[in-house]
Amino acid sequence: MAEVNYSGTAAHHEEVFNSDINRFAGDLIKNKGQLTRLNPYFAGITYGRTDGNSFGNYGSVEVRQSYSHGFSIQGIYTFGKVLDYYSTSNTLDSGSVTTSTNVIQNGDLKAQRGRADFDIRNQFTAAGTWNSPEHYSKAWERNTLGGWKLGGVWVMHSGLPFTVYTSAAFSPVFNSSGQVVGNKGGDYNADGYNYDVPDVPSFGSSISGKSPHQYLKGIFSASAFPTPPLGKEGDLGRNTYNQPGFNNVDLTAGKEFTTGFLFGDKLHMEFMAEFYNLFNRVNLHGVNSDLSSSLFGHSTDQLPARSIQMHLRARF
Repeated sequence: MAEVNYSGTAAHHEEVFNSDINRFAGDLIKNKGQLTRLNPYFAGITYGRTDGNSFGNYGSVEVRQSYSHGFSIQGIYTFGKVLDYYSTSNTLDSGSVTTSTNVIQNGDLKAQRGRADFDIRNQFTAAGTWNSPEHYSKAWERNTLGGWKLGGVWVMHSGLPFTVYTSAAFSPVFNSSGQVVGNKGGDYNADGYNYDVPDVPSFGSSISGKSPHQYLKGIFSASAFPTPPLGKEGDLGRNTYNQPGFNNVDLTAGKEFTTGFLFGDKLHMEFMAEFYNLFNRVNLHGVNSDLSSSLFGHSTDQLPARSIQMHLRARF
């Protein structure tokens, strides 16, 4: 890998940069399926640009019940949209943050513009607490039923976006004269970089109403996505479809006990239980969006299942 720098005005920078990049567009077609490079010792060249941007709008509605009679609750609904050229969402689906991304069309920043990787269109969050009363007439009732502290968080949101692409290499089809007349593989623009998007399918560039079961079986097939004309990049774009939505409830429950102990000292005990994904809901993610994969359209991973953590602390 190497870094290329250009000097001069911004306009000159763009003109020279695009001229160099466009030399490789259709290279496989012109050279009958053989990829040539100006310098064959470089497999790729890393470059950077400073003309990207992002733009987002969000609106929220909040409903709150202040603490009263041992109970409080708060609910927030948020609607929004974020557009950008590059981003990462890996911290939102239990992954690690990366520092690079694939580019649909070198020299065409407009082809990159789409929904941000972390764009969540709809989200609802509710949080509440409840302290059980302690004014029971009998000691055993106070000790077993009174003094409990419960807290919970419920989060629902629509799925993160993903890009349908192909990582397959260019596979030329020749006529009787040995000229390239078709492509039965990927690398649609024939530039030697195997990351390309298809054309928009007949059902459009968005889907909705898909169940988790459908994501497991596959929400669409590779044959539904048209191949662009020879040597052209597809027009589907970036981050057009949604992964499955997210729905999760966490709960905590705790209570303090005080009992007699040796020589008149009191023993104070604190019990706490934490339930993550209380209802053990299957939250799918990781939709395989590579047209060349046998698992294309299938969700291949899920967020953690229910887990329970308890602890008991004593002091005297």
